[in-house]
Amino acid sequence: MPKLLSYRQLLSPRLALVSSTSRNFSMTFTPLSIVVLVVSIAVTASVSGHEFWIQPDRFRTRVDASVDLRLYVGDGFPGEHKPRDAKKLERLDVIGPDADSNPVAVEGKDGADPVGSFTPVKPGVYVVSYRGRESTLTLEAEKFENYLREEGLEEVIKKRSELNESMTPGREAYSRCAKSLLCAGNSTDGAWNVKSGLTVEIVPASNPYAAHAGDTVGFVLLRDGKPVANAQLTGLSQVAGKTVRATARTDAAGKASFTLKQSGLWVINAVLMDRVDAKAGRADVDWVSIWSSLSFDIAGANQVEPAAPDSKR
Repeated sequence: MPKLLSYRQLLSPRLALVSSTSRNFSMTFTPLSIVVLVVSIAVTASVSGHEFWIQPDRFRTRVDASVDLRLYVGDGFPGEHKPRDAKKLERLDVIGPDADSNPVAVEGKDGADPVGSFTPVKPGVYVVSYRGRESTLTLEAEKFENYLREEGLEEVIKKRSELNESMTPGREAYSRCAKSLLCAGNSTDGAWNVKSGLTVEIVPASNPYAAHAGDTVGFVLLRDGKPVANAQLTGLSQVAGKTVRATARTDAAGKASFTLKQSGLWVINAVLMDRVDAKAGRADVDWVSIWSSLSFDIAGANQVEPAAPDSKR
C-alpha cells in the first residue's frame, strides 16, 4: 500500500516526483491526470506552506553592516524564500536594542527578494517582526485531521467530532506572524524579550544570544499580549542537513522549554485555531488560525560570544 503523505508534505512548496520499482505498487498517469495533479498541487502550495519564518542573511553581524531579510516557507529546512508581496504584507519592521526603541518599517519594492534590509547602528539584539494578511484554504477531511494532529490541536479535533464534522473538509482562514532575533556587535543585550505587539507571538524567557548549544531556553506564547496555556510549541533545528522537530506544551503561564542541542538556526513554531465567530457572518470558512514563529541563532558550545563575522553565514 502506498504511504500517505503528511500535511507537511502535501503543503510543501516543493514536490519531488519519484519513480517506484516496487512490484506491489504501480501508478499510471494519463496526460489529463498529470495536469490535474500538477494544478492541484500548485494551488495547494500557493496558498500555504507548513513552516514560515524570517531569516536574515546572517544572524550575527557587525554594527553598520547592512542585513538582508528573507521570508521562508517550507516543510522544514532549508525551505524556499519568497518575494515581497504587498497583497499579503501587513507589517514588516525592526525594533532596536534601546529600551525606548519604536518599530521602524522595513521598506522594499513589491516582488523584491530579499524583502528588505536594514542596518544596525548600535550593538545589541534586534527583533524583526512580520504580520501577514489572511488567506483561506480547504483540505479534505483526512488531511485536515492529520494537520490538526501534527500541530497538537486536539481540542479542534474534539470540537469537529462533537459537531459531526470529522468526515467533512476543513475550511480554514489563516494568517501568519513571525519574529526573528539577530545580534549586532559586541553586546547581547537589547530587544531579545521585547513584545512586538503581534496578534500571536513567541517571546524568549531567557536570552538566546546568551545561550550555547546544549542549554535549555524557555519560550512564552502570547495572544493579544496574554499567555496561552496548553498550546503546542515546535522547535526546529538541523542535524546533518536534516530537519529535527521537538514539541512541548505550554504551562499555565504560557511557557514551554527546549534544550537547544544544536548550534545554528532555530525556529520555534506554534499554531492557534478557533471556530469562526458566528457573529462574523462568514460562510466561506469554519475555522480561523494564526501561525506564529520565532527564529534565532544559537552559538556552539565552545563559541566565544558574541560572534560577529565579517562574512555572511
